[in-house]
Amino acid sequence: MSKDKYHLRCVSCGDITKDFSTWFKQNQVCAKCGGKHSEVEYNNDYSSLLELLKEKNPKSFWHYFDYLPLYNKDNIISCEEGAIPVERWSFFEEYAKKSCDLDCNIYIYRNDLNGGTNTFKDIAASMAASVFKENNINQYCIASTGNTATAYGKYLSLAGVNIAIFMPKDSEATSHAEIASYGQQVYCVDGDYSRAKQVAADYAKKFNILISSGNIDPVRIESKRTMVFEWLRIFGKMPDVYIQAVSGGTGPLAIDKAIRELSRYMPDINLPKMLMIQTDKCDPMVQAWENAKLQNFPEGFEKQYPIIDNPPTEISILATGNPATYPLIAKLALKSKGNFIRVEENKVIDIARWVAFERKIHLGPASVVCILGLIKAIQNGEIKNGQTVLVNIGEGIKRAPAFLQKLGHHIKQVSSVENCLVPDMTNVKRELDLMLKIGNDQ
Repeated sequence: MSKDKYHLRCVSCGDITKDFSTWFKQNQVCAKCGGKHSEVEYNNDYSSLLELLKEKNPKSFWHYFDYLPLYNKDNIISCEEGAIPVERWSFFEEYAKKSCDLDCNIYIYRNDLNGGTNTFKDIAASMAASVFKENNINQYCIASTGNTATAYGKYLSLAGVNIAIFMPKDSEATSHAEIASYGQQVYCVDGDYSRAKQVAADYAKKFNILISSGNIDPVRIESKRTMVFEWLRIFGKMPDVYIQAVSGGTGPLAIDKAIRELSRYMPDINLPKMLMIQTDKCDPMVQAWENAKLQNFPEGFEKQYPIIDNPPTEISILATGNPATYPLIAKLALKSKGNFIRVEENKVIDIARWVAFERKIHLGPASVVCILGLIKAIQNGEIKNGQTVLVNIGEGIKRAPAFLQKLGHHIKQVSSVENCLVPDMTNVKRELDLMLKIGNDQ
């Protein structure tokens, strides 16, 4: 592969960084202006991407190797992630029809089926591990609330890269144990996610070790933009509406980059309407958006957002009270005629039970927040007749085993057969329908 396959361009001043080897030597900043945000650009002709989109069963997102910032395929670290099923969940469509007389097509992007750790972070971790291996990076550190920590812990271990992971003390203990089992170091920090990020930054500075640059990290962006390639391969077009729970927001940034890349070759490709979801226990982006909307989005609106110290959410991986990427995400939401939506965290258990009953799968709590956002979007008229909706769910129940314990509401203690009744699942269905006010009994 040619050594001029790609380069990085600074978003602020346009200066070029030759490759990731140079980028890491520059401590992941632009050599000219010191800006932290650079994007990868490729010298390959994107017309050949159209041939890749004809493949029916790619094994992973590395199917798009020619459009990823790696030179040698021998450096790929993969657990077959990124080429994951997209499922049509008709019971959501039935809900939309019954509750709002809305006809739409609803698809679920199943990140819980990724081959590494069953989360949406597996793609980025695979990309990072491969790039680090190729560029002889053997030490790294990150701050994380859970999913990134677990994925990076596993994939970097596969690449022989040491990683120090800083997590808030209230993050999942099972994640700590899993990461440590890979031979990686976990530091549980007294305080919230913001405090964990500060301690990680101090660690990186003290020991001169590379640290994740967060949601604008070009390694993350490059991997996650392949979602767009996959949707084009599966649907032949972009969805009309895109829904995602947001803590940071790499997904929307990656989608926008992919569409900008492809627009020269696919003039009909458009950014979908982006609906970003947060819970009422940690909603700084929603608060900022609502305030900006009241003022009709004045110039510079995206720079104004609240900071929530120690947000009271029980969903630790969404506990980002200082949304540093809001300025970028907010501009994307406005550009796409999208919205930020607040959902009630106390409804997460009920919705998780509904999905478990209808699909016989268990989602992690952050994924359920995304589903709650879909329901609210239907109720609020965010989705129109005939539109295709893609819901990007984050993780499966493996990431939050304590959450699974809360789903069993039909467990009864008995002392003899006299206390038992013959079960009937239609009763469970009726209970769920009444709870959601979607059944025929309303």
